Amino acid sequence: MPQDPVDKNLLRMEARRFASRCEGQIASIERADSLREVVRLAGVIHLSYPLSEEPAARDALHHLTLRSEDRARELIRLQLQNYSRVEPYLRDKWRRNMLDSWSNLTGSLAHLRAWAQTRLALVEQQLPD
Repeated sequence: MPQDPVDKNLLRMEARRFASRCEGQIASIERADSLREVVRLAGVIHLSYPLSEEPAARDALHHLTLRSEDRARELIRLQLQNYSRVEPYLRDKWRRNMLDSWSNLTGSLAHLRAWAQTRLALVEQQLPD
């Protein structure tokens, strides 16, 4: 941690700049309409070592991660909702498309793949035969 006041101010300024980049990325994530796009946008920004001690930068990155996870969950729920409404003869095709879409869940969103498959199992149990 720099002790020089000028260095501290520069680091704080860089943390604010990083936080504003994260906010811009969050806005892009909220507009994303595919899981691939959400994953791509979530993995673009990385926290540099000098900023790792700045609470504002860490909080901004954490908020970015949470929002990308929320948006991915929203898209998965929408996919499952549409899957439950599709005609029975199209379900296999829709299922394959969803599983293919979920294969894009990597990096910090990889844990959502198991969550999505659990939700799919619940939806399939409730489908009429």
